[in-house]
Amino acid sequence: MKVPPPELPSSEWSYEDPDYLDPAKLERELRRVGEVCHQCRRCLPLCPSFPELFRLVDATDREIAGVTQEGFDRVNELCFHCKLCYNHCPYTPPHEWDVDFPALMRRHQVFRARRDGTPLARRLTTRTDLIGKIGRAAPPLVNLANRNRLSRLMMEKTVGIAREWVQPSYHRETVDRWFAERGPRGSGENGRAVLFTTCSVNYSDPRVGRAAVEVLEHAGVRVELGYERCCGMPFTDTGDLSGARENARANVAALLPAVEAGAVVVAPGPSCSLMLKEEYPRLLEGDAAARRLAEATRDLMEHVHALAKAKHLAKEFANPLGRVAYHAPCHLRHQNIGFRSRDLLRWAGAEVTLVDACSGVDGTWGMQKRFHAQSLGVAKKMLDAIAAADPEHVSTDCPLSALRIEEALGRKALHPILLLHHAYGLGER
Repeated sequence: MKVPPPELPSSEWSYEDPDYLDPAKLERELRRVGEVCHQCRRCLPLCPSFPELFRLVDATDREIAGVTQEGFDRVNELCFHCKLCYNHCPYTPPHEWDVDFPALMRRHQVFRARRDGTPLARRLTTRTDLIGKIGRAAPPLVNLANRNRLSRLMMEKTVGIAREWVQPSYHRETVDRWFAERGPRGSGENGRAVLFTTCSVNYSDPRVGRAAVEVLEHAGVRVELGYERCCGMPFTDTGDLSGARENARANVAALLPAVEAGAVVVAPGPSCSLMLKEEYPRLLEGDAAARRLAEATRDLMEHVHALAKAKHLAKEFANPLGRVAYHAPCHLRHQNIGFRSRDLLRWAGAEVTLVDACSGVDGTWGMQKRFHAQSLGVAKKMLDAIAAADPEHVSTDCPLSALRIEEALGRKALHPILLLHHAYGLGER
């Protein structure tokens, strides 16, 4: 197979480069990478984008040259940015063919957003902080509406969220309100950490935030909260770079003083930790503060594992965990840090079944009515593996995967920090 080199290596793509959104150059790169994927087809089972691409190629004698721009748009629309294909692909940088399919799909998505605009309904789903604040103001009313079949039907018709999708719950005592009253208590003998609570944990699952604080303090860490606003990942899901960049600037400014003082930033959501680690330096290109924050950011369980490895985390547990089916989220696997949550749960005595498969949600893609059936198809391997494990507990670091598991299996999936918190018996004090 002969494949021409890229005009510009994907590792050097810049959001600020005028060529980034040049229609002709984007199309050439779509066809170049599409030719590699067509000849390889290794990623066929991963998501709907690849079957659609290969269907379009096979439908014409001209192969990749016969795929229309509308066809490439459809392939892009079916990509939900799980990033699994990057680790699966044998031609990623530094290979001479320089295939970075996720980065190319992001580039195409931003181009489509500039060309076509973003529907109001899609833009509304990116306002996670606003939705969270509304939910915090009147949680009984919002939660009732989210569980009501009629209101979910109206939501499906207005903003396109499938009526079957399980909506998150909201709480009046969010993590930031709880911590403001409680204050920090850790000794600090084993370092300082700033908990970037994420919009999902802060507003919808504050137990995770409280458990994270208490487990870290149990390890001798001085914990502070540092949540300014959403990490910006929902904006990238719609190609809104300006919205993502605005949130990135605000969070960098809020978190940097603690980082400069020696603190580690920990995020309990893999999409959010990935955003701070990988996307902030690209969104704020040339910003030394963004790079400094990225270097100081850890996924929550990544940092807890480091504490255990350094023998700062006690191994005396009050409660057995039994059988746990642990789902490893795509955005955590992309960080190439290993299965830290699984290892910690085993360390705490659990019998863990690793479920290494995609939940098919990633952002708002899988909850949309038009993609819901395909999303469930992607998630089938994960759901079947969890059901076959017959676990006492289901666990995942990803809040959207947890909602998918609840939707399909009717089981609550707990963040691993909650299981570790329970194993220590910290909630019983």
